Amino acid sequence: MRTILTFVLFISLAYSSKSQTIDLSAWKQDSLPTGERLYSANQSSNNWTFVKKGNKILIEENDFKPEKGDNLPFTQEFIEKHLEEIKGNRFVKSVEGGYLVGLNRGEFGGGLLFVSDDGLTTYIIGRFLRIKEIFELDSKVYAIEGLAHLGSQTGQIIEIFKGDGIWKYKTLSKLSETPALIAKKDNQPIIITSQYILRLNSNLEIEEILKSPFYWGMLYPSSIHFENKDIYLAMRKGILKIEDFETAPKYRWFVKK
Repeated sequence: MRTILTFVLFISLAYSSKSQTIDLSAWKQDSLPTGERLYSANQSSNNWTFVKKGNKILIEENDFKPEKGDNLPFTQEFIEKHLEEIKGNRFVKSVEGGYLVGLNRGEFGGGLLFVSDDGLTTYIIGRFLRIKEIFELDSKVYAIEGLAHLGSQTGQIIEIFKGDGIWKYKTLSKLSETPALIAKKDNQPIIITSQYILRLNSNLEIEEILKSPFYWGMLYPSSIHFENKDIYLAMRKGILKIEDFETAPKYRWFVKK
């Protein structure tokens, strides 16, 4: 299995480094977006994300790139002609002999496919999966997937594995909410759902870390940054900093000055 050299956006950019800090000098602390403030924040035209440039983590407007993860080596013309089934929002994971491609079209569907190195061989691994991210842990491949729509939520972690010469998947853990992001801290995956932060522990069991005081799923978290014991989430309208998030969380909400 190939080593991923750049894991940009680990549904979304995730960085974990004690030496990298986020500069909030152009931001101001504000009240948490609870109650009516949450609905107002949901209407904001500002969608933020973290971007790594050199040794810095910058806060930039989210450009909502349709392809996340590894890069497919195909031109848009080739995709239009030979790979129409993978058009749209997708997460790509490079594997031996080709690529795992997870699709997320929201209420309009999704799927999980394998695409060969030359792009001429494809097959469906799973239908009706809204893949948010594909990640590797202890030399195995997993993905988070789910859908939040019209008040209902589904979510799960799946394992993607090779059997009888083809890629397959199975459910590892069901989630009570739709997952949005995942990133590793101390080699353990931290999962952001619509309102919770969860941990996938060394026994591959889900642990609840905290429940947010507001439903941040309405603000579409885009990226994660860890800094010592703190976690930062970039989302619509602002940046949420949760100090000491694993043991004694304290919430700070920042908006652009």
